[in-house]
Amino acid sequence: MDVLSTIEKFGPLQVNPEAFTEALEALQPRLYSISSSLRANPGLVSLTVDTVRYEIDNRIRLGVASTYLGDRITPGEIIKVYTQPAHSFGLPTDPNIPIIMVGPGTGLAPFRAFLQEREATKAAGKNWLFFGHQRSAYDFFYKDEIEELLSSGIITELSLAWSREGDEKHYVQDILRKEKVKVWNWLSEGAHFYVCGDAKRMAPDVERALFEIIKEEGVLNDQKASDYFSDMKLSGRYQTDVY
Repeated sequence: MDVLSTIEKFGPLQVNPEAFTEALEALQPRLYSISSSLRANPGLVSLTVDTVRYEIDNRIRLGVASTYLGDRITPGEIIKVYTQPAHSFGLPTDPNIPIIMVGPGTGLAPFRAFLQEREATKAAGKNWLFFGHQRSAYDFFYKDEIEELLSSGIITELSLAWSREGDEKHYVQDILRKEKVKVWNWLSEGAHFYVCGDAKRMAPDVERALFEIIKEEGVLNDQKASDYFSDMKLSGRYQTDVY
């Protein structure tokens, strides 16, 4: 609930307005992943923002930062931003290492930057992108750009999951399981595995699917599969940026 809905549920309040506003927490900063590469686009930094709009109790709720960026500022306007380095989420130093990227929704953002960087630096490593959302006709972010990267060979493999098309729901973890043999082959080649997006459901489901792949395709028992996964995390071959 937001402040207004809390007042509506537990009010009416008999309180001094100044004391009430002082009791409210300060608006927290919003963190967005940079979705562009400076090598590919010098002087430009891109963000991928999905505006938040939903309705509860016949009242429209709006995401504070997302609708500010999407609806209430104009081109050329100056806004306050700051950068926060992602120390444990980045491309491998060796450009020949293959990478597997799982980024449904706006989780695609850092992987767009990764792909631009790999293209700009002419990195030889293979790139596999798993992307998912609700409907391909409305939610395929950067569709033309991704298809161009696929046709040019920058994206080696593209796996898509649409959760609101057809009778069955398909998520990135489901597509990951379907591609388990190929995923294990890439891991056996030393591929780095990245996950970006929802921390509550998607990320744990993807981690569970990856563990199953390691166990089944690697023909490992639980302990050895767990050791393999732990080694991936410790060595930086498994990295997450979840929220």
